[in-house]
Amino acid sequence: MSRPEPLPPAHEPPAQAPPRRAPGRALHALAALALLAAGAGVAAWLMATAPEAPRRPPAAAPPPVRWIEAVPRPVRATVQSHGTVAAAVQTTLAAEAAGRLVAVELEPGGFFDAGALLARIDPAGYLIARDEARAALAAARAALREEEARAEQARRDWRQLHPGEPAPPLAAREPQLARARAEVAAAEARLRRAELDLARTEVRAPYAGRVLRRLADLGRYVTPGTALAEIHAVERAEVRLPVGDADLALLAPAVGRAVRLRAGGQAWTGRIARVEPAVDPRTREHILVAEIRDPFRPRPDGTPPIPIGQFVEAEIEGRLLAAVVPLPREAVDADGRVALIEDGGRLRRQAVEVVWRDRDRLAVRGLAAGSRIALGVPPTLPDGARVRPVAAAGGGA
Repeated sequence: MSRPEPLPPAHEPPAQAPPRRAPGRALHALAALALLAAGAGVAAWLMATAPEAPRRPPAAAPPPVRWIEAVPRPVRATVQSHGTVAAAVQTTLAAEAAGRLVAVELEPGGFFDAGALLARIDPAGYLIARDEARAALAAARAALREEEARAEQARRDWRQLHPGEPAPPLAAREPQLARARAEVAAAEARLRRAELDLARTEVRAPYAGRVLRRLADLGRYVTPGTALAEIHAVERAEVRLPVGDADLALLAPAVGRAVRLRAGGQAWTGRIARVEPAVDPRTREHILVAEIRDPFRPRPDGTPPIPIGQFVEAEIEGRLLAAVVPLPREAVDADGRVALIEDGGRLRRQAVEVVWRDRDRLAVRGLAAGSRIALGVPPTLPDGARVRPVAAAGGGA
């Protein structure tokens, strides 16, 4: 048997090769990418190295400035001063007799009435001297009566012996009578002296007052002139207040002006009693003397006593100033000018006349009514600067 011939293999179509891109298109794409990268680098370099354009700062807002309105009106001026409280009458009480102190009523701070017994010196020796003076006076008066009787007898004898003739002085015992009368007068004077010396053993108050300091104690031997105590009258106290020429003009007339004194949270009232005739040679200021009545005892309204030596601040009521503008001190600068806020919110400085000032306020002339006065403007803010006006609390001084 013949073997069958193998079948021929089936016909397979030839495999297709992948499509090939054209080399020109790829090169174009790469070139484009390179150009883009180069452009980006150049742009970044230009941005990094280019100078910055100057920036214009934003416009600053006008600063707020408080203001008050100028309102002319009458203002009561006051003058500030200061001084130290002193008693209007102060005395060093001294002994007028010699001896030992047997009684002393001189407690510091104690009050006494006029004529009160403040100290007593042992009077024993002075009592004896007074009694001796009284006896001597009695003897002198007895001698005078005897001499008067003798003189009368001598005149009768002369008339009997020499009728119608006047008796000569010696015959009438006129010299003896004159001597006896003189002895009586001398004895009376010695008695008055002894009584005065005895009275001086009692040291009495010359006025109603208070003891400031005791200078002698019980049992001390004193002589005339020995200081016993310092006392002062309690009717009134005084304070010497210095003021300058301008302040004195604000007070004219100064006598009678009310004054308020302050110290330690307390206040007392008084009046200007007088103006001293001479200015202080060191400060060239005038001296006003304020007087406080009954200042050393508590008052029904609760006002406490004012201590001697207390330093006080004084406010003296002055004249009424007409048609002035009251302002706080911050409204006027060191050159005597105010800053006005004009229409449009711009500043303009104007000189004014300051007619009065105290610690917090002043009064000026030269401002139109209704002007807006800026407060607390810094000197660095120039004229013409724009501000934002803000009305101050209260609207005025």
